Amino acid sequence: MRIVGIGGGTGLPVLLSGLKELSEEQPLDITAIVTVADSGGSTGVLRDAFKMPAMGDIRKCMIALAAEEAVLASVCEHRFDNPDGFAGHSLGNLILSALYQMSGSFNEAVRQACELLCLKGRVLPATARPVTLCAVYEDGGMACGESNIPQPGRRIQRVWLQAAAVGAHPYNPPAAPGVIEALEGAEGIVIAPGSLYTSLIPNLLVAGVPEAIRTSNAIKIFVSNLMTQPGETDGFSAADHIGALLEYTSIDVCVLNSSAVGMGVAQRYSKSGSEIVSGTSEDEDEIRRKGVIPIAAPLLKTGEVKARHDPATLARLVVSLARGFAGAHEIMCGERNGR
Repeated sequence: MRIVGIGGGTGLPVLLSGLKELSEEQPLDITAIVTVADSGGSTGVLRDAFKMPAMGDIRKCMIALAAEEAVLASVCEHRFDNPDGFAGHSLGNLILSALYQMSGSFNEAVRQACELLCLKGRVLPATARPVTLCAVYEDGGMACGESNIPQPGRRIQRVWLQAAAVGAHPYNPPAAPGVIEALEGAEGIVIAPGSLYTSLIPNLLVAGVPEAIRTSNAIKIFVSNLMTQPGETDGFSAADHIGALLEYTSIDVCVLNSSAVGMGVAQRYSKSGSEIVSGTSEDEDEIRRKGVIPIAAPLLKTGEVKARHDPATLARLVVSLARGFAGAHEIMCGERNGR
């Protein structure tokens, strides 16, 4: 079963860790297609210094798929707090930067890092070109740089990529090697939970990616976020997320969480302006009207101080949907061919 996850941030690694665990029970071919538009923190400093694509989300996904026995995996998450000049940098980011400087190729740097970590799957950058994410708001204002885009009180109208070294012209960079082929050969394509405009949609701005998703025979699944993101998706329902994604590509199924978010967790999020993403019957009806099937399941990981999907439960649901869809597609093809 070939499963491709698309995204970045903290959401895609959750899906990947669940799929990696499930692959111990059944054979899975796991590929992650990851945004390289991050601009904050250690990633932002290093991408500017080495004129390379952002590596932070790549690192997180590699850690999620790393073999349990790979000692380097835990070391890569270490962040230096001393001396000056290294403070805030994770070792994983520095290793990717070193491999990039040595090879001169971001694709090769990622490939070598994956080998070092003995990955149980593949991690591919959406594009190997350095890019900057920009946004225009409904009030007409603009912002560039992924970390600068979420702004409370300003609703995002659209986002686009520009070449990091060229200027403010919209740019649809080519997909990195292997990306289109992975989408074309997938049996399940999952747009993972994550920041809608800054982690998910940037992948859909890469040339060929939306079309490859749309024309693939795979089931296309969107895993709805549990909470809204302040300054980015304030007031968004699951249907609103779907509507934004459908402007770029196709989706067959929207996976919703049916577990109740605890009051204490919800209150902590509320203090930062975040709310529970609605999954009411009215919202499910709106999702259906968009041509997407809503499927609700208890996906919340219990005992956490943050709202997180349970990796194992999410992975099992995704693989079950993909397997069922592949079986139905095979039957339909057989009937067309008179078998």
